[in-house]
Amino acid sequence: MGYGLWAVAAPLVAQQPAKLQRTHAVELTFAGGYSLPTGADGDAGGLRLTRKGQWEAGVHFGAYAKSGRWGAELSAGYTPERVRQTTSAGAAGSRRTHLTFGTAKLLFGKSPRKSGVSLMAGAGLGIMHRQMSVLDSDLGSTNAAGVASLMIRVPIDDQVGLRLDAEDLISKLDFGTGKKIRNDFMLTAGLGISW
Repeated sequence: MGYGLWAVAAPLVAQQPAKLQRTHAVELTFAGGYSLPTGADGDAGGLRLTRKGQWEAGVHFGAYAKSGRWGAELSAGYTPERVRQTTSAGAAGSRRTHLTFGTAKLLFGKSPRKSGVSLMAGAGLGIMHRQMSVLDSDLGSTNAAGVASLMIRVPIDDQVGLRLDAEDLISKLDFGTGKKIRNDFMLTAGLGISW
């Protein structure tokens, strides 16, 4: 009888290590959160321009190496990006630039190919397009950016996970006061589906 139980249990035991390594190589994540711009204020003919945080929505598509230690990711997102306009006499209203952006990054760390919580840092390049520029609402603007990111993914089941992202789009732009470093932080939470 003992031999019979072992004959049944042995194949199940042998299968356990395989379950620890996830086989899904790609993942699509839909996310939403908050856009937090930083950097010095701008100036347009004596009108002080201050960029303010707004909601942000985005999508990430990642592919991960079998080793579970690195991957590559494409992301895209949108935020209204509000610009507050102030005169020496006080507030003069606000407007939106309608910022869309795309990024391409390499990621390193513990990827979703491994079981448990994933943690990956990334770096790459991005592009930012404003339908209405910060300085002039009648003109659009497009610029390149460097990108740094941090991702934490908590698995819900074998294919779905809760993902938290912090992405920094780093650019050097002139908003009427000379070229200065600008940081646009995209802080999001979303659900990732892998296959």
